[in-house]
Amino acid sequence: MRTLTFLIFSCIIPLLNPSNSLPNDNPMERKLQHIVLIEFKAGTQPEDIQAVKTAALKLQEIPGVMALRFSENVSPENLNKNYTHALTMWFKTTSDRDEVYLPHPKHQKFVDFFVPYTANVLVFDYWE
Repeated sequence: MRTLTFLIFSCIIPLLNPSNSLPNDNPMERKLQHIVLIEFKAGTQPEDIQAVKTAALKLQEIPGVMALRFSENVSPENLNKNYTHALTMWFKTTSDRDEVYLPHPKHQKFVDFFVPYTANVLVFDYWE
């Protein structure tokens, strides 16, 4: 009877405690998130930022880019260290990022257009 009770609890308790498992624990469902935080140069005009956004959204045409967002910081904490915008995208594999996206001519063209508007850029990638 003790063994049966142990088996029941060892099967049920993990189901009741979601902190034991993370979303997308299944490697087949995991995504590589690529975040680019942007500090625009002082004096960058709103129309320039809009042009960067328009150009950034075209990056989702590159094979391997699962999804893409271009967003403005809305945090009230004032901890953004002058980074005002983020370009976030998701990939299925590191190969999609490293061998397809990064060297792709559309990405290279975007970088050439985008970088002159920036004071700082921070890139952070992680598996979610």
